[in-house]
Amino acid sequence: MNKEYSAAVADDVLKINSRLLACPELCVKGREPELRVIEAENYALSVGGKRIRPVLAIEFYRLFSESGSVPDWVYDAAIALEMTHTFSLIHDDMPEMDDDELRRGMPATHVKYGADVGLLAGDGLAIAAYEVLSRLALEGKIPAETAVKLIHILSSGAGNRGMIAGQMLDLWSEKNHGGVDEAFLRKMSNRKTGCLLKASCLFGAVMANAGDEGISRAESYAEKVGLAFQIVDDVLDVTSSEETLGKPVLSDRERGKPTFADILGLEGAMAEAKRLSELAAKELEEYPRSGLLREFALSLAERKK
Repeated sequence: MNKEYSAAVADDVLKINSRLLACPELCVKGREPELRVIEAENYALSVGGKRIRPVLAIEFYRLFSESGSVPDWVYDAAIALEMTHTFSLIHDDMPEMDDDELRRGMPATHVKYGADVGLLAGDGLAIAAYEVLSRLALEGKIPAETAVKLIHILSSGAGNRGMIAGQMLDLWSEKNHGGVDEAFLRKMSNRKTGCLLKASCLFGAVMANAGDEGISRAESYAEKVGLAFQIVDDVLDVTSSEETLGKPVLSDRERGKPTFADILGLEGAMAEAKRLSELAAKELEEYPRSGLLREFALSLAERKK
């Protein structure tokens, strides 16, 4: 991204982080034993991350809002997306899933706090996301109808037909290599990675009261970005280093998981990621405030971590 847009993203990330720190659902006061799980949740949220999902929500709000300015309540709602994403990472790293000991160069939550506390921390963040959205409605910061829409978008994107379904397909692929082809990988990726990215884009569109056309563009953009993101992830697992990624590399191959890098080859996979990124950027080219979203899409094929 160019300097102007990099600065805009950095500013959004700072605001997102400040809202996470101020979030009542994550506040730890005192030393009662039960607060250790919230401490673990804060740890998982604080070990880095590009905050892509809340940033997408904020930028889609900016894209469709009348003024282009973003009020604080939008940032407050967007952190529910980061909570949901982080809960999935905590669980994903556990021995029963990917069995990774590092996350963003730091000990995974279950390594630092133990599997029992790690499991509860993931559960806690999953639930806290909905507590945040309902609280914002009860406080009068967002209309109740908007809160219900956001809760439905997030639960659908993260639930049994979304991210969780994708993780189930991922587990299945380890033991059923013969049933994994490009169509299967697209289906799995659309759910495991794409559904929460789609929810993020829809968050912004719904909060900005975008019309049917705007909602449709947000969905189409997210589907392409989500698939491109996963394809590049698969390639980086083969070509990058643990120091760069902040997590183990070659882990998919060690667990016997077929990936886009295997099915399409490294060059073919990157060519497909580039094609999808360009199509995603094209979805928004007619919108005056779409520069950052288009640059984000185009940058996916160039990312190193």
